[in-house]
Amino acid sequence: MGSLTARICNARTLVVILALVPLLAPMFGCQSKLKQPTVLKAPYETERVWAVVPFANESGVSGVDGTMIADRFVSEIEQVDGLRCLPLNRTLAAMKSLGMTGIRDVQAASTLMRTLQADGLVLGTVTDWEPYKPLRFGVAVEVISATDGANRRPVDLKELTMPTAESTRSGGVEKIRAEVSQGSRVLDGRNHETLMELERYTNGRSDADTALGSGAYETRMDLFTRFGAYILTRDLLEQEAARLGIALEGGRAERPKKD
Repeated sequence: MGSLTARICNARTLVVILALVPLLAPMFGCQSKLKQPTVLKAPYETERVWAVVPFANESGVSGVDGTMIADRFVSEIEQVDGLRCLPLNRTLAAMKSLGMTGIRDVQAASTLMRTLQADGLVLGTVTDWEPYKPLRFGVAVEVISATDGANRRPVDLKELTMPTAESTRSGGVEKIRAEVSQGSRVLDGRNHETLMELERYTNGRSDADTALGSGAYETRMDLFTRFGAYILTRDLLEQEAARLGIALEGGRAERPKKD
């Protein structure tokens, strides 16, 4: 009888131990290894500040939120090594104070950059939008940068309504000097090149054991547009490097990974 009782106790102990194994495993180094994500790097010698305005929509789909798309770009640009990006609300407040509903020319871009004291202004247009799997996101973007020697003085609102002595002498508006880098893509969830880029982007940015695993980026448009913002930001940085004559390591605007 005592032997039977001992066997029952041992069996119960074994069941308890087996039940505790999944809970104790993370404490003993069994958790998945963390991976370093790919981080973009700006090609400038000193840190610069960019701002983003709400995107236009030419996709033919009425439900596209250009402000939300702009916010995705703000988030990705802010993570670039060597860049800071102003919060979208600050840009919107500056546009409201200037009476702007959009940026239609370089003059308006320069005025907004001077108001925000930003080095670059990102403009964009959504060209394709499919929010159901397979997802598709098309976008054209450009960054307008003030050239060396351009007027960086903060805008006095009187400048917008009263002619200056300089503009009166020249017989028109002061000539604006700016440089533009552009990029455009259609990221298609059926295209293997897009999927390979997506896998590379999610490596170190997702957890396969949670609902936010890499697969979620193929089904959720909010995550897919964040990925798109990363890709187009990289394109802009590489165009900027080419404009400045700067050679990028490996041809990519990426920070080398640490061993």
